[in-house]
Amino acid sequence: METFEIVAKKNKKRNIKRIILWSTTVVVVFFGIYIAARMITGKLISDQAWKVVNEVQLVESVAFPNIETYTWSANGGDMFHGGIKGRQAKDIYGIPLDYGEYKADFGIFNINRGILFHANSGRYTESGATIQIENNQKVPQFYNKKAKEEKGESVHEPTQELPYIKEMKNQLVEVALTFDKPYSLKEIRAMIPKNLKTNWYWIGTNSTSDPSWWQPSNLYGTSPDYLTQKEYLHKKEAEEAIKNLKEGEKLSDRLSKMKDVDGFLANLKKYIKSGFGKSSYNNVTPSDDIKTYLKKFGKLDLSKKEDLEKLEFSGVILTGKAENFAQLEGKEWIYASSIGASTPNQPYYKLDKE
Repeated sequence: METFEIVAKKNKKRNIKRIILWSTTVVVVFFGIYIAARMITGKLISDQAWKVVNEVQLVESVAFPNIETYTWSANGGDMFHGGIKGRQAKDIYGIPLDYGEYKADFGIFNINRGILFHANSGRYTESGATIQIENNQKVPQFYNKKAKEEKGESVHEPTQELPYIKEMKNQLVEVALTFDKPYSLKEIRAMIPKNLKTNWYWIGTNSTSDPSWWQPSNLYGTSPDYLTQKEYLHKKEAEEAIKNLKEGEKLSDRLSKMKDVDGFLANLKKYIKSGFGKSSYNNVTPSDDIKTYLKKFGKLDLSKKEDLEKLEFSGVILTGKAENFAQLEGKEWIYASSIGASTPNQPYYKLDKE
């Protein structure tokens, strides 16, 4: 009997050890799975965040007149969801002026782009002007000579706001000019006074819709920076190429096949390929203007000056000192002029073109 009790106690101890061992193993395994899952979902969330950043950069390269994101930050999230927010700014003659904030939420496999591409849409006043809500700045508008009223949507009368600027003493001003017809880049450069800065070129519209109603994300064109075609490599891909270089293969040959092109026409093509720009106004889809534009100019080589100067635009965003806009008054090639953002000039500002 005594021997049986001893054996039973030993078995009980052995079973307890087994239970502890198995419990510990299960905890360790589940903890390992959890850590691995967090690492995987964290990587997926990070990839989604970078996807948002790249998408915004692509859209801003072909839309958002004189508006660009200057800072990014995380905006909450959990194991399966994330968020990112960015702040946009305008360049007013070399001085950055805050435009507002937008946010994008995303999961592991989806992105909410609605908030992203329609940020800071503003509000309309009775005169048809657009006021940016967050900072109470006026939004410059473009107009269409061929615009027709459709389905009850009124057509705004083209504004002539250049004469108002003389009253804006000691201010730096943004102005959108709509031309009476498309002009070549060469012609535009000759038309614009040297003491005003061209911040953005508008490709115009072939529709009969009124673009003064459109969101900034549906106004297409380019900043002067993108008129120069650039080639570049993504760092991560370049590092992989170096790591996986085959024997006898030249690194320069491998990298040349991986070059990405960054430039006005290339960005328009990427944008159309991406499937963005599906917004429509009374059955008019603004991104169709990009397709029409590419049919006409898509084969130009922008690295050649003669090809670059053939590009045509229907309007521009200009910035400069208020007193320097007076020289544009009465110009026959200006169909409409619309004041945008403005800020007081300060003696310590380092302005462009000075």
